[in-house]
Amino acid sequence: MILGVDVIGNGKFAVVAIDERSETKKVVSKAKLFRLIRDLKPKIIAVDNLSELFEDKREIIQFLKNTNSKLVVVAVDAPLQVIAKRFGFKLNVRNPFEEAKACALLANYDVGYEVSVFADKTRIIVSRNRRLGKGGWRQKRYSRKVHDSVRSVFREIKNILDESGLVYTESVKEGFGGISRGEIIVDAPKCEVPITSFKTKDVQVRVESVEKEKIELIPISKTKRYLIAGIDPGTTTAVALIDLSGNLISVKSKKDWSLADVIEFINSNGKPVIIATDKKNPPEFVNKIRASFNAILYSPKEDLSLEKKRDLTSKFSFLNDHERDALASAMDALKSYESKFRNIEKRVPMGFDVEKAKAEILKGTALRSLFEVQSAEKAEKRDEPETNYPELLEKKDKKIRELIEENEILKKQISELRAEVEKLRTRIVAISEEEREKVRREIYVRNLEAKIKELNEIIKKKDNEIAELREKLEILKKMKFLEFSGWKEVKVIRKFTKDEIEKAEICEGDIVYIADASGGSRSCAELLCKKKIKAVISGEMSHLAQEVFDSYGIPRIKWEDVKMIVGNEIAFVDSSFDEIYRRKLEEMRKKKLETIEKIFEDYKRRRI
Repeated sequence: MILGVDVIGNGKFAVVAIDERSETKKVVSKAKLFRLIRDLKPKIIAVDNLSELFEDKREIIQFLKNTNSKLVVVAVDAPLQVIAKRFGFKLNVRNPFEEAKACALLANYDVGYEVSVFADKTRIIVSRNRRLGKGGWRQKRYSRKVHDSVRSVFREIKNILDESGLVYTESVKEGFGGISRGEIIVDAPKCEVPITSFKTKDVQVRVESVEKEKIELIPISKTKRYLIAGIDPGTTTAVALIDLSGNLISVKSKKDWSLADVIEFINSNGKPVIIATDKKNPPEFVNKIRASFNAILYSPKEDLSLEKKRDLTSKFSFLNDHERDALASAMDALKSYESKFRNIEKRVPMGFDVEKAKAEILKGTALRSLFEVQSAEKAEKRDEPETNYPELLEKKDKKIRELIEENEILKKQISELRAEVEKLRTRIVAISEEEREKVRREIYVRNLEAKIKELNEIIKKKDNEIAELREKLEILKKMKFLEFSGWKEVKVIRKFTKDEIEKAEICEGDIVYIADASGGSRSCAELLCKKKIKAVISGEMSHLAQEVFDSYGIPRIKWEDVKMIVGNEIAFVDSSFDEIYRRKLEEMRKKKLETIEKIFEDYKRRRI
């Protein structure tokens, strides 16, 4: 019996129990689930995630100590729905019962990893079964009796282990008249040790498996995953490995990478079915790798272009161009077999490994015979496990099929090369002087068109500059006309800053208009005054700036008091400005006199 388990939520679990005759579904709590496992004693308990069922390593260890069932994690290499699809059945991930059933079925197909927390060693501890406490000479006699009993049991256990031929190490703690505690580490799993835990009046014996430092996941099936390996040889060699569904397994590049190390790297990740290159003529290095794995060689009809490589590898990350080229060759190989793989996926029935079917069919095995062999293997596994009689014949047949397939591939390559040679000869004859002249004319026309486009851009830019200059000229004409009509020129400062003052090129006797005087400081006002300007026209300005202008005797005129026309860099005021200017000067003179008189009066009062 196999038990599939998936979490529902709120402390509840979906359980699906499958055996040869029936299928049972239940919703249980965690405590009831563990009781159910003790009652049913299933061969395998299958889950897709350990954290759904157990909180930590200690709970997993405690669980496995109390059961003889295998704990299998199914969804390690890929999500559960992906693995389920590989074996031909659909899965609704929102249905916990379907997920639990999928876990059970996949475990039945030898998919997943067994959770291993115990090493292949057993610890036997022999110790006292009671405390000795304090006492006189009678207590010492009792201690000698108990310690002697511990020593006797310890020796008896050693004799049983020696008779069984088991290797072990021992350590003891001496006690009065014998030993108080003895420990034996046996180099064998607990199931092979002929000792069980027990207690007597004076002695207790505890037998337990030795725990591993970390939880290990051991594959149930020894079959390696099938791969497509893209190779880019050279001073820096790159290898890209993808599975038969196009998922990236690994990509690596290395300088001066030896053939043996490349083969070891590929072999550590799986079994390559196709060795691919991006060159039309495969390099010798690639041929050697293909021969070492007895795999199918894939090379494109034409060397892969840079654009095609970028398109094939756009969704992947890689470190350099060598890894990109290796990955592109693997993806190009997958693309060439894509329609064949889709056809295989449609025809493979539920319960058969789609990836294995793809690999075997690529090597020439008929789909029907593949299913017959797998069905026979399953039946043989159930009825007569581990019979190896037909293994040699199977290997010979497989080798013959591979050699026939390799021969066909070589014949096909020779035929393609001959066709390519004929194609090139025909092409050389077909190219005439007239065609070469046509190519030259097309290149010349393209160059002229590019030059015309460039000149049109320059003309457009110049036209814009001319339009701007014309607009400025019209403004200047209008300004000169105003000047002749009695209007006076005014220098414009957009912001009351030192940079704007310097940019305006202000001279002695100029009238200055400050468009935004709100940020003017004392230093900016002094800079203007030192240029000996005639007057300043502005809106509101700071008191500090006002004091500077007043101290230098430069009239401040509000812009709304004068009639003014303002351009980008210059403005004009009408003839009424002179009257306003004189009035402001008079106001400043009177204010100054009033200030002097006030000072004089204050002085007189202080003297009296």
